[in-house]
Amino acid sequence: MRRTERVFVQNLAIHGFHGLIPAEKTLGQKFFADIECLVTRDSPPSDTMEDAVDYGKLCDLAHDVSASGPFNLIETLAERIAQAVLETFPLVANVRVQVRKPNAPIRHFIDHVGVEIELTRNG
Repeated sequence: MRRTERVFVQNLAIHGFHGLIPAEKTLGQKFFADIECLVTRDSPPSDTMEDAVDYGKLCDLAHDVSASGPFNLIETLAERIAQAVLETFPLVANVRVQVRKPNAPIRHFIDHVGVEIELTRNG
């Protein structure tokens, strides 16, 4: 029996210096990230961390990627997080990353703006 596991982190708050406006790169702002990882396997996991995706490490990874910036676009931030997940966690077959920017410097009342990227491992 083939099974799919979904490991996810929702609403991870990240402080970063990303954006096109100089003040965004100087002052920084809060971003929120969702990371969803799909793992497919033929048998149940072994009940050890070696056979799992550590969501604490997913959070650390997202913070580290953000700190490696600044990035002009949140699309770049989302892409880099997704790439890092695939590089770090060989069990992950597919990763979806959403990055939200609640304080986007636009003239409209919004809850947030954001992007979502999905990467699939080849092979």
